[in-house]
Amino acid sequence: WATLPAVLVGYFGSPGGKRRWIEESLKQGQLAGRWPDSVLQLADGEVVANAFDDTPLVSSWGVRPFELATLRLQNLVSLQAKHWGALKPADERCLTQLGGCTVVGSGGECLYSWVDRGLCDVADFESMLESL
Repeated sequence: WATLPAVLVGYFGSPGGKRRWIEESLKQGQLAGRWPDSVLQLADGEVVANAFDDTPLVSSWGVRPFELATLRLQNLVSLQAKHWGALKPADERCLTQLGGCTVVGSGGECLYSWVDRGLCDVADFESMLESL
């Protein structure tokens, strides 16, 4: 149950959440041709408009409803589903989960490390970026 709040933020949003990393990730996916690819309006590779900016009542929230869920969908459809043969566990009885995230510097030093607390838990990408 500890991971349920992280999942729900993707659908219901969070007024105090941080979304810069979500928009940057959507941009990266959109530039790579991943679907859904119409969330952001880009000009010369830069975001000039975000469809979630026009969401009534919640457009000023840190994370708007369905914004994070859209990024998760982009990853699911264009990465996980497309490359499932290479990504799936060798033992089909196993369930996959993120597990953690480590960023290593050019000299092999750990710049950031995070271990998940359960299924659907994700690292705080703002904290990750701040550590770089």
